Amino acid sequence: MIRPVLLCLLALAPAPARAEAPVRPVVSEIVTGSAIATRDFPGVIAAEVETTLGFQTAGRIETRPVNLGDAVTAGQVLATLDQVTLAEDVAAASAGLRAARAEADFARQSLERAQELQRRGVAPLATLEAAAAKAAAARATVDRARADLTRARDAERFGRLTAPSAGVVSQILAEPGAVVTPGTPVLRLATAAGREAVIDVPDDLRAVLPKDARFTIETRGDGPQTLPGQLRLIEPVADASTRAHRLRISFADGGQALRLGTLVTARLDLPEAPLLTLPMAAIRPDTDPPQVWRLGPDRRAEAVPVTLGQRLDDRVVITSGLAPGDEVVIRGIRSVTPGQQLGPRVSP
Repeated sequence: MIRPVLLCLLALAPAPARAEAPVRPVVSEIVTGSAIATRDFPGVIAAEVETTLGFQTAGRIETRPVNLGDAVTAGQVLATLDQVTLAEDVAAASAGLRAARAEADFARQSLERAQELQRRGVAPLATLEAAAAKAAAARATVDRARADLTRARDAERFGRLTAPSAGVVSQILAEPGAVVTPGTPVLRLATAAGREAVIDVPDDLRAVLPKDARFTIETRGDGPQTLPGQLRLIEPVADASTRAHRLRISFADGGQALRLGTLVTARLDLPEAPLLTLPMAAIRPDTDPPQVWRLGPDRRAEAVPVTLGQRLDDRVVITSGLAPGDEVVIRGIRSVTPGQQLGPRVSP
């Protein structure tokens, strides 16, 4: 009788509490922002378009009547090769053509005599064939000599290096007396198309620059000028040693009043804003727009859409969606679910 009563009492007793699964620790990162500290950048005024010029023929540079910084007009002679040598080449080619024509005339006359003898039955067919072959070879020699003369005359004409357009000599690359081959750079010409400011900026700044970033350009030295400028081009390849990127800033009026080589200071007209970055591993794959797992005050995961900016090696700039101080999961993001309770933060 006692045993059934005990069994009933045991059945009515509360079951022991089930142990909750421990929350897992999480590898996360606290988002921090660093404001752009450097906003003034040294630079120089350069031409928007610079052309490297060289001779189209080989020879020894005889004269270079222009110097660094000289303004030149379209068609002006910038340098010449040794004209005596070029003239001698033309004379030799002309003589070669005259000799080839004389040989061709003689071969033609010999062919005509052989044809006449063949008609009379005096000369054998082999004699006629040999005369025809010599006449054909002589005509080919004339064609070759004519081509040689054309090349010599072209070389004589190419012995003068002229300016393709108006501009300023920005660099001298070869001096009189130097022997050059076709295409060897002799000088650089800054065309009159316009002026621009050239500066170098660090990679982290390049990441947050708007495509139409505005700058205030101030010239140094006597009579400083201040002009507004706008970003025209970011050169894609960074300097191998400094990892800086070169920026080219244009002016609304073309900057024609600015002298080439003038030193300037470029001030970036950008509001003070922190630069937020995260590891690429923190970005959830296959989500549109991109998302990250942010931890709330209760340590629960929340999917937050973000806007990505420039890649910086294995990190990426976050332009919107997060704020300094946010905690974001950066490891094991595939196994996190919305609202999941996560444990204490573990540094990577």
